Amino acid sequence: MSFYNLVGATVFLAVGILMLAVANRAFYPALRWRYETAKTTQTQGMDPRRFMTLLKLASLVGMPVIGLFFGDSMKRIFG
Repeated sequence: MSFYNLVGATVFLAVGILMLAVANRAFYPALRWRYETAKTTQTQGMDPRRFMTLLKLASLVGMPVIGLFFGDSMKRIFG
């Protein structure tokens, strides 16, 4: 594991946290409101917490792992 792999993981972790913050502020309230409104007619579908759990897993675990694998490739691209 090289220094560039760790830098890649850190950069991708930052991107994942940013993605999660945007989703929490922009998408989750609208999903939650629609879900709660549709519960009165029993047409709510999937709970938005499941979507957010998958997004948290992807942004906090998946993105750093991708950055770890692409760290050496970024070294070749940026110098």
